[in-house]
Amino acid sequence: MSAIAFPAPVRAEHPSTLAQLARLEAVRYAKHPLFLLGFALALVCEAGTFGPIELDRQVVPAFFIGLLGIVVGARLTRTIDRANPLLESVPTSEATRTAALCLACSVPMSAGLVTVLFHRAFLAANPVPDFTYGTYHGWQLVIIQFVLPVLACAGGPLLGVAVGRWLRLPGAALLSLLVVMVWSMIVSYAPMQNMDANTWPSRILHLAGPYTAWASSDASELPPTTVTSFTGSTLWFAVWTVALCALAACGALWHDRGARSRRLLSVGLGWIAIALVALVLAVLGGNTHLFNTTVDGTVPTDTAAQ
Repeated sequence: MSAIAFPAPVRAEHPSTLAQLARLEAVRYAKHPLFLLGFALALVCEAGTFGPIELDRQVVPAFFIGLLGIVVGARLTRTIDRANPLLESVPTSEATRTAALCLACSVPMSAGLVTVLFHRAFLAANPVPDFTYGTYHGWQLVIIQFVLPVLACAGGPLLGVAVGRWLRLPGAALLSLLVVMVWSMIVSYAPMQNMDANTWPSRILHLAGPYTAWASSDASELPPTTVTSFTGSTLWFAVWTVALCALAACGALWHDRGARSRRLLSVGLGWIAIALVALVLAVLGGNTHLFNTTVDGTVPTDTAAQ
């Protein structure tokens, strides 16, 4: 008598399960010691005026909340199965749990917004000279000072979720943090290295990372007298960053074999296309050369040595 194999029943999850899980994971994220430490340090570092250049302040939340968020996201991902009581009463798929973790990344994203607003409150009382913003004005400053640091605070944790799903090696989260940090340091100040900052290789390298700097100055501690604005489009770099965040989430979801649908694949490929287009437009747009700005005005420069 031959055995008859029946297909496994498809598990239907209640629509509210994801929302409940996301709330629980958001609470877990908000209580994580490393997140609390990073948030506190970010607020302490932002409690002051510019120094040495205001455009570099975006690195504070990006480092303390976004970069450390790689470790937080990875650790929460690896402990979600035993940390959530909801999973014991309502079985959920890995994809649902991963989606909940991705939604919980709104916590560090919100913390990043609080951090930049906190710093703006100090600047309102102690405004900086206009020339310290280099060639950037209006919406460009909004992107540099608000949008990019907030996106970095979400991108790090999202990458951490993907790392937690795919890399089970001890220290994988810390290694990922170091790789992102070193690469960002290299590309951020590529225009100031021993290469012609106005060439295509330098301009591409400068923007080919999850984070980059937009200006430098001639001062390490004191208020600067000259600010050098770098190349690239701030708007399209923001789109590039959004695409990287989306790809991190898609990559984390793809770990669940049951979630590997054509729809998820199409979404992932779509974000890859958006990322590539945004990177190209970021390189082509904005400043195409370095510019030096002082109290006397702005002039182009052909050298990155300051």
